[in-house]
Amino acid sequence: MLTQADVHWIELDSVDSTNDYLSRAYLQGRVSGVTAVLAHSQTAGRGRAGRSWQALPGASVCLSIGLPMAGHTVSFLPLCVGVAVAQVIEKLQVPVRLKWPNDLLVGQKKLGGVLCESFQCDSGPVTVVGLGVNLLQPSVPEALGGQGATGLVEHLCGQAPPQVRELADHFVSAVLHAIHAASAQGIGTIFREFNRLDSWLGCDVQVIDNGTVHLQGKAMGINEQGAYLINTDEEGLVALNAGDLSLRVRA
Repeated sequence: MLTQADVHWIELDSVDSTNDYLSRAYLQGRVSGVTAVLAHSQTAGRGRAGRSWQALPGASVCLSIGLPMAGHTVSFLPLCVGVAVAQVIEKLQVPVRLKWPNDLLVGQKKLGGVLCESFQCDSGPVTVVGLGVNLLQPSVPEALGGQGATGLVEHLCGQAPPQVRELADHFVSAVLHAIHAASAQGIGTIFREFNRLDSWLGCDVQVIDNGTVHLQGKAMGINEQGAYLINTDEEGLVALNAGDLSLRVRA
């Protein structure tokens, strides 16, 4: 099992994107093994579907974890990561929830997201797991996909905000533990936790494809293949794969 002792840390004042920085470092042979990059600001971060995720100094946790493995080695890796990060945030008494496939919410506002990218380098396959979690409410909306945004500090109920490095340490430890648990025990536990944390389970939702409503119905959670189930009036139970689809609560 990989643990914190296996992690090589790189801490940066500013970077274009922690995922891009770490990917370049692996491809250029400057890092190997398990490596975590924490940046205090990010100028060209990326969310899902290429959306921008910028971060001013001290406003977000911008973290990427490099793992010496192919992404498909752990089934449904983004779900594992989302559950792990949400469990850490829950310990701060913040009512975090998950939105399939890779968003963290408080209420219906976006708190953060996950982006996993895999590639091959000279030393073998690598997967970079990117985490972005707002500490303060962001002022740049591009990454939100039409949602509102929120920050962790708003929901701490008078608690002192956690130190960024300490929070990043907890995220890395939780992600490594979730990956080990999924590999050793199967994905069932992760699926149960995702459905427990599912923000929209039982809600009336719309599925948006390139800005157009693709279908609508009741959100039923994920199935054993990691697809999201929507019970529609027209087509019955429909299983969605991530692709470029977006899930929204129906007004």
